[in-house]
Amino acid sequence: NMLKLKISEQYFMMIKKIVILVLCLPLFTLAQINKPNLTYDQTNDIQFVKQYKNNTEIDSYTTKDGLTISEGDTLTIGNAIIQRRKYMFHDVFSHIVIGHTKGGTNKEYRPLPHNYSGSQVIVQSVFVTHEKFTGYKLFPSRKEMPLYVSVFVRESQSGISKIFSHSRKTILDIEKALSSGEIINPNAPLSKEEAITN
Repeated sequence: NMLKLKISEQYFMMIKKIVILVLCLPLFTLAQINKPNLTYDQTNDIQFVKQYKNNTEIDSYTTKDGLTISEGDTLTIGNAIIQRRKYMFHDVFSHIVIGHTKGGTNKEYRPLPHNYSGSQVIVQSVFVTHEKFTGYKLFPSRKEMPLYVSVFVRESQSGISKIFSHSRKTILDIEKALSSGEIINPNAPLSKEEAITN
């Protein structure tokens, strides 16, 4: 009887250790995932970009102007690109769309309305996608195309206005969004006029 009690006690301790190990295993695997940091030059190096699949998340991205963007950073939405002086009600952003578009197709994107100019957004994730081939190759390999960096953001404000707005947005190509002014670039190079007056 004593022997059975000792065996059942050892069996219980072994089961307890296995359960604890199984519950902690996901934590060990998540702790070992290291997201890469990329720069503008790396995204245009064909040999370097072959190792990345579409929608690979990265830790941070350094733009060609030296601005580093990573999770938790705050960005400011600039002005939508239009050909007129005044906005019309149907004007939209070219490089900012509504929702989280990671893994979606261009046909599913809904452009963000122009009235979000000046909004502050917080970076939730940064991911890369290979550019589409535009040449005349018979079977082009998309993995041999440069990467463009997209940024998933959320509205920084909270409360009622956040509930009734498009709080989740994706900046489809951060370089194009920065150069066009749709995202305000704090590291923007000086214009000719600014350089002369400084």
